[in-house]
Amino acid sequence: MKKFLFAFTLILIFFQATRASAQQKKATKVDVDLTKVSNTFIYSQIFNMMSEPERYVGKTIKIKGKFMSYDLPPEFGRKKSFAVIIYDATACCQQGIEFIWEGNHQYPKDYPAEGSTITVTGVFQSYKVQNFDCFCLKTNDVSF
Repeated sequence: MKKFLFAFTLILIFFQATRASAQQKKATKVDVDLTKVSNTFIYSQIFNMMSEPERYVGKTIKIKGKFMSYDLPPEFGRKKSFAVIIYDATACCQQGIEFIWEGNHQYPKDYPAEGSTITVTGVFQSYKVQNFDCFCLKTNDVSF
């Protein structure tokens, strides 16, 4: 009887964990998925996002590209900026979007190598720095 109860308990735990995992995946509804289109389309879409940000603020965006980090001036209140960079079809021009990875992540320990491929899913948001509008993806989903 004890073996049966133990096995039954393990099965319940397994099903509960599986159901919770499935619910989390459903909860992350992606409004704009840029991982399945060409770089030229992504390049154009990011241009549109920066030109008409009000159409995208609050939407969940998924993007794949090259990881880059940049030093920031003191006005930003943080030392580094991180971005997903996309090159156009001829690789002469680039377009990127900053992402802010929520949680306790330390650079460079927890981040990918510069130039490596990453996928970021996050909510498009705006913030101000000295009366200038800046845009980023707030995320807790970075894979590399």
